[in-house]
Amino acid sequence: MACLRLTSTQQQLTVRLRCIELPGRKFAGKLNIKVGAQKSDEVIDDVFGDAPEVVFSFPLRVEKNSKTGKPNFLGPFAHGTPTERFLYLCWGERNGKAWLGFRRAKIHLNYIEWKSVEKAMKANGVIEATLKLTDKKGEPLCASVKADKIEWQL
Repeated sequence: MACLRLTSTQQQLTVRLRCIELPGRKFAGKLNIKVGAQKSDEVIDDVFGDAPEVVFSFPLRVEKNSKTGKPNFLGPFAHGTPTERFLYLCWGERNGKAWLGFRRAKIHLNYIEWKSVEKAMKANGVIEATLKLTDKKGEPLCASVKADKIEWQL
């Protein structure tokens, strides 16, 4: 993966999501569901939904918002407005190279404070979280991820 171009006020940071408790390959008549990371409009690094565990790494640029003091995450993996950035994990099937998506999980980044970014930059430049990808009904996790499904190591 190419290096991110940084301005003088930006730093490079990686958000690493360790995904556990995947729901399996079958869902709603689909037999080979996968989960992958959304980069711009493309889903990459997808794996089958019965993997025991998967780790997704999201390289991001980050800068401190001069008005709020909170981090502003930038780059092709960062979605949403500057004050409500998030990452997407996408559920779907592959038909050759085509992605046939049917659900997405929104991983909000507003849990991350600037002091956590600074701490990560002094260490290894990585912020990690563990995320359960099966919802209460035993289905692929979707929509905005609630606090009981993700554990940030900040």
